[in-house]
Amino acid sequence: MFFAEKKVRRRALSRAAAVGALCFALSFSCAAGAQAAAGEFGSNRYTRPMAQSRPLQGYDLTGYTLLLENDVLAVYWRPQVGGLRVMDQRSGYVWGTMAEDKPENLNQKWSAIANSMVVIEAFDGEGKTVRAGAAEENLRCEASGNGIQVRAEWPEWQIGFSFSLELEENGLTFSLEDETIREEGAYRLANVTFAPFFGAVWGDSLPGYVFVPDGCGALIRFLSPRQYLTGYAKRIYGEDLGIDAINSSFVGAANTVTPEQPATLPLFGMVHGEGQNAYLAVADRGEEYGTIVAEPAGLVCDYTRANIRFVYRQLYEQPVSRVGVGVQTVQPRRNEVNPGITYYFLTGEEAGYCGMAKAYRSLLEGQGVLSGGGLAGDVPVRLDFLAADVEKRFFGTSVLIATSEELMERAAEELRSFGIRGLQLGLLGWQKGGLNGCDKTAAAKRTVYGKLSSLEGGEKKWLALSPFSAVEGQFDKRSEGAISLSQELIVKKVTDRAGEEEDWPGNICYLKPDKALAAMMNQTEELVPEGWGQLLLQDMNLLYGEYLTGREKSRSEVLAEIQETVNAVSQRCEGLLLTRPNSYLFGAMDGYDQIPMTNSQFLYETDTVPFLQMVLSGSVELYAPYGNLNFYSVSDVLKMADYNTSPTWLLTEVDNYELRNTASAKLFSTRYEDWKERIRETCLVVCQILEQTRGQRFLNRRVPEDGVVVNEYEKGVVYVNYHATVKQVDGMELPGESAVYVERLNEDGN
Repeated sequence: MFFAEKKVRRRALSRAAAVGALCFALSFSCAAGAQAAAGEFGSNRYTRPMAQSRPLQGYDLTGYTLLLENDVLAVYWRPQVGGLRVMDQRSGYVWGTMAEDKPENLNQKWSAIANSMVVIEAFDGEGKTVRAGAAEENLRCEASGNGIQVRAEWPEWQIGFSFSLELEENGLTFSLEDETIREEGAYRLANVTFAPFFGAVWGDSLPGYVFVPDGCGALIRFLSPRQYLTGYAKRIYGEDLGIDAINSSFVGAANTVTPEQPATLPLFGMVHGEGQNAYLAVADRGEEYGTIVAEPAGLVCDYTRANIRFVYRQLYEQPVSRVGVGVQTVQPRRNEVNPGITYYFLTGEEAGYCGMAKAYRSLLEGQGVLSGGGLAGDVPVRLDFLAADVEKRFFGTSVLIATSEELMERAAEELRSFGIRGLQLGLLGWQKGGLNGCDKTAAAKRTVYGKLSSLEGGEKKWLALSPFSAVEGQFDKRSEGAISLSQELIVKKVTDRAGEEEDWPGNICYLKPDKALAAMMNQTEELVPEGWGQLLLQDMNLLYGEYLTGREKSRSEVLAEIQETVNAVSQRCEGLLLTRPNSYLFGAMDGYDQIPMTNSQFLYETDTVPFLQMVLSGSVELYAPYGNLNFYSVSDVLKMADYNTSPTWLLTEVDNYELRNTASAKLFSTRYEDWKERIRETCLVVCQILEQTRGQRFLNRRVPEDGVVVNEYEKGVVYVNYHATVKQVDGMELPGESAVYVERLNEDGN
């Protein structure tokens, strides 16, 4: 594997212009065995090339009436079907719901749903779900200024509400005020979706794709209809564990399949012709009750479509006996959602997932969440050490010290002597009792090595806290355990490969949000004055309501409390890392820990794209998954250079055989002595690329062929060749398994 730095003139990517080329070889002992077949680079773990297409025309405006207009967009509607059209006046392209009032490939019910600008689902008196759109006399629009007021009614269900459309620059916003909702009969509002088929494409009739924020980012290309069993439907910010079912019915699912990744961003996008027409839809109100839905052609109907469904009520299991028997019951209290979603329209070169990433980053910068050019110094490389964990003995338990303080100091000194700059140490399981044995709400004054002061005198470390999740024995179930809407303790069962419930270390339980946040704040106030102001907060993508009778706390209220507490922690800390946080915490973090490097690999997902990295690069530190836990192949190392992400490792002093009776028994290879040479090799070559892109915005991405990537930054370009063979791109010859940074020279040659 080769990594190189070159300088060339802008737009003149020739080998003759290269100066000061630096090459470094990475020779893993298992490189030959780890080399993936070339066909892997055409899988959905990577990004595929984008085909160019003829200019697209969009929908016809015949029968549609103009409602709103500015210099960029014009909004039309057709009252007979409640349909919507939006013309991008920069290109003349017309977006819409359905091309026809009654498409031949949809029945009457689905035609009405597909055309309508608003669709609801409701529960009848027996808890069954019904769905319908609104049109004709049941949908009344009044335009005024830059907005439209719409009243939608479903008389047969005695449900109705008002919502608005507002036009601003290149955005169209749908919003609904809950106070306008009318429920007068036996039916109860379940979900609301604005324009569920907006931009929907029949089969592969148009080139393009849907973007969803699955993992680091995923594309669902428009393909001919296929027989899918399910589509993408993910709650924004993850499931509400207080009401959603959290135990998979698939036997052994936790141990035999790739875990599904939550949606940490409140958005999706659609492209009609790469580099031609696109929109990015961002939920900016009520997103914590939103579900991103993307259904490929062949599932229910032959259209690929995407939307955000806002959840007002759902079913939960109401116990009817002491032995756990329950019945499905409609959530009695309606969620306070007040939803809002804005469609931002992109055209020309910006019409693609890269343009979407830049548009979303611009929104975050405008809100003061992100800023550019904030990174300086050496590229950080983090080594997290497992200090200790609880161990099962013949009688009772004890604590096994997995890493001594002496080993951490020696490892840091040794790796720095190898030339690794920017080295940082992290410590997991440092509290008294170890990783899975500590008291989650106890003071932070005791460690597995003794008093907190016993950590002084050595390397400064990032201390990890996991406030929300625990195993039995780490908290008081009665006073600190979170309660679901079913009035039961929230517990996620841990099963083995046979589907049997594991006794050791026990099921995963969840703390009451206020208890967890109070403990986290107290521990922070104990650690910071003692000089331990660098914190790694895990569990921060968990968001669930508290449903204890008489003391309910909604998901929205919990979100606000988490945001307030994490901001307060951030202000007290020297540095704050968050593990896979939801977007509402981006403004508080200095670094994103364990950033996803792929999607969930659903069958209908065709590409993985580094959308999340493109949004955050240059503003916060990005740390890859642990390089010794399923992320250590040659391709994985190249991905770190490709995705502008720093390496991390989880390490121990002891051999993993000694962890066999601990709660960390599933860690299969963490011994420092086994990994130090790989750490040295990986860091020395990856950092040669990352130090060149450090602090720069990640602007664009191009894939000339499977396994070859061109990433554009503000001051240069990174070329990545995943293949073992030499590839030609932009007049350059890329060695096999290589990453090359090309710096753009100014016109004067400097």
